[in-house]
Amino acid sequence: MDHFWRCASTTTIPEFEHLMKEFSEYAKEACQWLKQIPPVHWERSHFSGRVVSDVLISNMCEVFNGKIEKGRDKPVISCLEFIMEWNGANKYQFTGALQDQHVVDVRNQTYTCRKWELKGIPCRHAIATLNEMSKDPELDIYKWVHKVYWLETWKKSYSFKVEPIKGRPIWPKSNCPTKLIPPPHRTQVGRPKKKIRQSEGERLSKRQKASQGDGVNEMQGEDSQGPINDGVQKLSRKHISVTCSKCKNKGHNSRTCKGKGGNQSKK
Repeated sequence: MDHFWRCASTTTIPEFEHLMKEFSEYAKEACQWLKQIPPVHWERSHFSGRVVSDVLISNMCEVFNGKIEKGRDKPVISCLEFIMEWNGANKYQFTGALQDQHVVDVRNQTYTCRKWELKGIPCRHAIATLNEMSKDPELDIYKWVHKVYWLETWKKSYSFKVEPIKGRPIWPKSNCPTKLIPPPHRTQVGRPKKKIRQSEGERLSKRQKASQGDGVNEMQGEDSQGPINDGVQKLSRKHISVTCSKCKNKGHNSRTCKGKGGNQSKK
């Protein structure tokens, strides 16, 4: 047995051939049986070095085989999930109630659903992961929120001051040869808009308030074919005398004016 281990543990081929010759003189039949097995499977000098190991026994494989004994009879995916090795303290696999499976990267503060990246605030899955990590008493969960939400960041944003300036007559004259003038102003056609454009939610809210406050307005909003005024009351133009801007006569306006002067009022 000693001759066999000497042949198997040698690291050079010349030494292996010399020891095999001695082994043949000691046990010729055993040496002939051993030569039928390729040396690359049992002799160190014939190893390629790819695996960076010269172990001649299968103890490591037997240990690993014993650890996965309960998962060997499962389907392929279930078996792989059973033998999944520890990924470290930075990545966690989360499975929700609806079997939605995601990965939380605590170091880079990223999450496969991208909610943490978009909002800067950990989502419910990331919070569950941080709670799992909070077994460490030094872990502060609130520090995992993005810096834009920190009080220190808010203080830095308003730490700058707007310094007062002196009057225009005291300003130094610029040596720039180009004279900067304001851009030309163009008055838009029509009457300038003064009302703020309301969103659909604001219009709906005003309709509901108008319908609750006045039953008549509610009936008009449901049955009438005209537009709804969104709860804004407008003055009626009935019984108001119109004056023409061209002939200064009453009863018509400049669009319907047929003359340049005289009494053109309608009866």
